[in-house]
Amino acid sequence: MQSNLEFQTDRLLLRALKRVDITPLRDAISESADTISPWLDWCHEDFDDMDADAWINRSRQGWLTGSSYELAAFELDSGEFVGCVYISSIDSVANMANLGYWTATKFQGRGYALEAAEMAATLAFSHLLLTRLELVMDPANTASIRIAEKLRATFECRARNRYMYDGEAKEGLVYSLIPEDILC
Repeated sequence: MQSNLEFQTDRLLLRALKRVDITPLRDAISESADTISPWLDWCHEDFDDMDADAWINRSRQGWLTGSSYELAAFELDSGEFVGCVYISSIDSVANMANLGYWTATKFQGRGYALEAAEMAATLAFSHLLLTRLELVMDPANTASIRIAEKLRATFECRARNRYMYDGEAKEGLVYSLIPEDILC
């Protein structure tokens, strides 16, 4: 996929992060530390411009190498930065990847993460031609569990040492999507 592509849902514009997104990204992450940091260790209230710049550079590098595709989500009506959805850890041998998402606190509970995740899954299956996506989350992350269930992802297991958080291996719930779940 090309990093200059834009995708639209009913309420969101999705596109690759750009340098002009440093301030909105920084603000969304630092203001959302209370609700996001329990699940994603990169989220902290001291997230600054340098962190945002490094984040955008890593995201752009992922697009260039084809190792990950992160899309920033913006509200169509207001143009406000909502959060991100990403296809990461792409495994070309297994033809699969991880699907992740987060929304800024002020936009949580409005269905934006679901809307963005549906679009990202569609892109993963129709453009990247992947045959499997995994969604991995902490067992206590009820908001992400609800999104996975609304996506019609299949719960597969409770996996030991499935993801890392702050240098520690953590148990994770593993859900999966295959093309038939999204493209039918």
